Amino acid sequence: MFRENIVAELKQKIDANPSKIENYINLANYYIGSDDLNNALLVYKQILEIQPNNFQALINLGSIYFYKKLYLDAINCYKKSINIEPDNYAVYFNLGNVYAEIENFELALSNYQKALELNPDKSDIYAALGYLYQDVDNLNEAKKYYLKAIELDNTNGENYISIANIEQKTGNINDALSYYEKAYDLNNNDIKAVVCLANTFATLKNFKSAQDYFKKAIELDENYYPAWVCRAIAYCDNYEFSKAIDSLKQAIEIDPNKPNAYILLANILVDEKRYEEALIIYKTVQKLMPDNPKISTFIANVYVMLDNYTQAIKYYKRAMKQAPKDNEIKLIYIEMADQYIKNKMKGIYE
Repeated sequence: MFRENIVAELKQKIDANPSKIENYINLANYYIGSDDLNNALLVYKQILEIQPNNFQALINLGSIYFYKKLYLDAINCYKKSINIEPDNYAVYFNLGNVYAEIENFELALSNYQKALELNPDKSDIYAALGYLYQDVDNLNEAKKYYLKAIELDNTNGENYISIANIEQKTGNINDALSYYEKAYDLNNNDIKAVVCLANTFATLKNFKSAQDYFKKAIELDENYYPAWVCRAIAYCDNYEFSKAIDSLKQAIEIDPNKPNAYILLANILVDEKRYEEALIIYKTVQKLMPDNPKISTFIANVYVMLDNYTQAIKYYKRAMKQAPKDNEIKLIYIEMADQYIKNKMKGIYE
């Protein structure tokens, strides 16, 4: 009722003075504060009908379109904004974000660079460039921009985590650990930093420290799906398979629509020779990813373990249909078909 009263009061002000933009802005801001983006969008459109060159309305409308993944509409809003304020770095930065999201590297890069020309001391732009280069696997260039972002603002833990991820990917585990620790020192309740530390200690075979950090992550948020999945991987690395299974089951309970935990769980069950259980899990994953050839191959492999070549061939055929250019699947299928024929000739299936 309180919300309805505020909205009604703001609308009354608009009705009383329909040309006063401030009233529309107040209503739009209230909608945004209430996470009601659809109504905020409508209000910003109303503003633009009255003042087509209202810079703030265009920027905010573009941001809503971006959030709603309506990227072409977002681009149009930002380009109109540039015509109004061509020296505003934020417009180019936002436009760069859109192009980065749709994986247009060149246009994202040019807009970020223009934003830097206009505001060379903005750490967020350097971080965005780091992410852009990291996304195309140019890790040296990415690291350079992340370091510049940290030089300008050493309070953003996300940039330390980004550099640490690069160090880890390039095999510099101790350097990665150092950067993760810096992120953690900035905010020891940053669950992402906590899980990254746990994963790094697991990589270094320091499983006690790893589990201490996983425990802290779960204490921070017991429904944080990545913590349970990563913890399970660490348990596997330390040959604690029953604990890994329990962690993966917890992850599945938290989010039954994500396939990662199912696949890892099924893989462990296969290693444990619990084939029937693994088969059930893989088939559950297949419902989530019906066109994934890897899942069909996993199912086929389990049927081979169960000496059920008829079903194995059926699922290898499905995998080949899903990935017709995958020569490895074709080779496995040929081998299975050959084995099936040999067994048939020996009378195994009779």
